[in-house]
Amino acid sequence: MKKLLFLSTLLAISLIAKAQAPFSLSEGESALVYSLPKTVFCIEVQTEKVTQKPGVFYRYSERYLATSKVITEEKTTYKLKGISVKALATADPARTYAITPNSSLQTSRLSVNSQGILCGINVPVETESTPAKVCDAVKIENSPKDALLPLGEEYMMAGSEAKLAEGAAKQIYHIREGRMGLLTADVDKLPADGESLKVMLEGMNRQENKLTELFVGQTISEVQTQTIYLTPTAAVNNDVLFRLSTLKGMVASDDLSGVPYYISITPTDKTTSASKSKSENAALYTILPVASELTIGNGVNTIYNNRFFVPQFGKTIGLPESMFKQAHLKVKVDQQTGRLLSIE
Repeated sequence: MKKLLFLSTLLAISLIAKAQAPFSLSEGESALVYSLPKTVFCIEVQTEKVTQKPGVFYRYSERYLATSKVITEEKTTYKLKGISVKALATADPARTYAITPNSSLQTSRLSVNSQGILCGINVPVETESTPAKVCDAVKIENSPKDALLPLGEEYMMAGSEAKLAEGAAKQIYHIREGRMGLLTADVDKLPADGESLKVMLEGMNRQENKLTELFVGQTISEVQTQTIYLTPTAAVNNDVLFRLSTLKGMVASDDLSGVPYYISITPTDKTTSASKSKSENAALYTILPVASELTIGNGVNTIYNNRFFVPQFGKTIGLPESMFKQAHLKVKVDQQTGRLLSIE
């Protein structure tokens, strides 16, 4: 069913008060108000946080496990994992217009979305997609220091860290021997089926990993997502978007402790001026958006590159009144870019 939107005087006046619209209405005058879109870039920066923690028995790793590749101090580092960009449409206050209702013109059958952005004439409003909220990854840590060691009374009552380390190392070797016996069928009694064998092996692997972490340390990785919103009003050339510090993660663009990442938004079409049609007979306005290339990099490598249509860089096009005198006229406008899609 066609969605028709007639805005009352109070609504029209309230919209005008909120936006610096290129029109004015007298009190008591009714009008239909619509806006053309402008693009807001939603830039999601994913960073990987790696936390290294030493094991309580790291001093005895070479003696009991014959390895010197261990974590000896707690350290947290950050690195860039990826960048994604979404183009979101929002109402442009500088391109907000009013239409006086006229029964002889089809412009009275205006369709706008929930933001007041023009969708067309005599057409249903398309369902707006709500971007999913991105939450930071939840960090789950194991605490090997507080966990009870699977050791016998001889080691637990010793009261010596070296004795506890010896008991933990023996338990690791015991698990390895048991696992090798299962894999080579060198045991008195094998599990009843393959699934039972799989469960036993997984349990032994988990226990060995926990005990091994007491010597070599623990590494915890988590992915964090932070969002930057950018609304360009002109071409952007190598502006600092954010900085990434190895020790502090993502920091502000003016924080010199981080490596800068630059953004460029370059119009690729010849027509880049945002001129507006001066036709007095224009009954409805649309936009001829400009294709633009968005690039993000660190000055050496390009991390992200894509092409978008940016309406605020483009021309405003006026459609004449004579077009809207035809009955059952359908005009469809892209609510994302303001481009005229079809006239039926």
